[in-house]
Parts: sequence; C-alpha cells; structure tokens
Amino acid sequence: MIKRVTILTVILTIMLMPAVIFAKANHQLTTAAKLTTAENLVTVPLEITNQESLVAADIPLKFSEGVTLKEVNFENTRVSYFDMKAAVIDNDKNTVIIGLLPQISSVQKPDLKAGTGTIANLVFEITDPTIAEISLEAIETRDPDHELMFVYHKFDENGVPSIVEVTPEFEGTVVSLAGRGAQLPQVYSLSQNYPNPFNPATNFSFDLPVASHVTLTIFNVLGQEVTTLIDKKMEAGSHTVEWNAARFSSGVYFYRISAGNFTETKKMMILK
Repeated sequence: MIKRVTILTVILTIMLMPAVIFAKANHQLTTAAKLTTAENLVTVPLEITNQESLVAADIPLKFSEGVTLKEVNFENTRVSYFDMKAAVIDNDKNTVIIGLLPQISSVQKPDLKAGTGTIANLVFEITDPTIAEISLEAIETRDPDHELMFVYHKFDENGVPSIVEVTPEFEGTVVSLAGRGAQLPQVYSLSQNYPNPFNPATNFSFDLPVASHVTLTIFNVLGQEVTTLIDKKMEAGSHTVEWNAARFSSGVYFYRISAGNFTETKKMMILK
C-alpha cells in the first residue's frame, strides 16, 4: 500500500524545517491529447506541470464506469528513474492511487526538474462498448489518507531547505473516444453463413464488442455436435472463419456461437 505523500513530507520536514503552503498556479495535472489504442485497450498518458523541482507526488483518482484499469506503467516517462513509482488499483471502486518519490535508496538521485510531460500511462480495457469517453477526477481518501498533492524542495537565499506542499490545478478531465468506437462493433452479432447452401466450404462472420471467450460449434439435424471450429478467447472486432465440409454429407446443419452472455444459432445447408 502506498504511503500517503504527506507522511513522507512529515519525515522530510523533521529532517529539514517546517513546510510552507504555496498557491497552485503553474502546477497542473492533466491528460495528454494523444491516446494509444489496441483492440479494446486505451492508453491514457497522465501529464504534470511542475514549476519547481518535484520531490514527491500523491495522485488519487477516480475513473468512470465502463472501463477496467488494467495497469499503470511508468516506462519512458519523466519519472522512469524514481525509486518509488507505485499504483494501487481498485476496479471495484473505480479508483487508482499513484505515489511518486525519486529518493528512498542510498544512491543519490535528483528531484524531478521543472517542466511538463508524462509521468504515467493508464491502460484501460473497454468493458462497455457503448461508452464515448473516460472521465477522471481527483478524490480524497481516508484510512489511508490520500489527496492530490505535489511536494517540492525550496531553498531560501541562504540555501536553507524547506518543504513546499502544492495542490495542483485539476478540475477533472474527460478523454473522448470519438473516432475510436466506430472501429469496434457495438454489440455481439452472428451473420448468416455465406455462401448458403454451399459445397464444400462456407464462411461464418461474427462481431465481438469486447474481448471474449468464443465457441463456434456445428450440429447436425439431430442436434448432435459434429465439430467445433472455435474454442478460445478472441479480441474485440469483426471476425470470419471458414469451414470446409467436404467430408460431411448433404443436409441441414446448425451453427451456434457463444461469446460472453451472447448465444445465437442459425441454420445452413450442405448441397452436393
């Protein structure tokens, strides 16, 4: 569990001198405009603007329904070198708490220099294909205590250090999925096989709005299973699979798909 950044600042304050509270101008938390998508995954870069050299950050967030936060990664970000880069994800409550601290080991590491850029990537899985956006808002938690905060080292004209706590500007953000949702089916569906009747091969097409375990099974007119074409997890999207029925006799057959909570059966005919 991440230690609340304020606890860290108390430890540092004991080592240094009492903290000073600054205004939050020019200290910001936001999301990058550019998203990365892959199938039903959306990666949202989380950015900060820090006016001074940053010594720690506590970032508790709540995200909207319709997504699952799969991971928070810090690769190739401004904080890659930090000693502590931690994230506690609770998808039951739709929350994530991110804690950052550059120096906890004996090896001296610098604070994060003033600037703007990505400090973490939030990787969401879309579980509701109808959503058009993902929203993020700052929260405060109790037991353990967390609140949105940047922590800085500050030095006076004599070089005496102090700790500065700043609540950065963040009114919440909405990440639009416009233009992406059209790339994925909105609902489960199974199309009529084509060609039909057929000899000896036909194609089955189906849509998956989210990644699902799929079974596609063929039955004869007596309801007996004759073959299973698919039995595996598949990514969201539109799929087509071919069935070569050269070894089967003419007649009426049925094909049934099961994916998530979706099941549908359709009729076809082999005509030799």
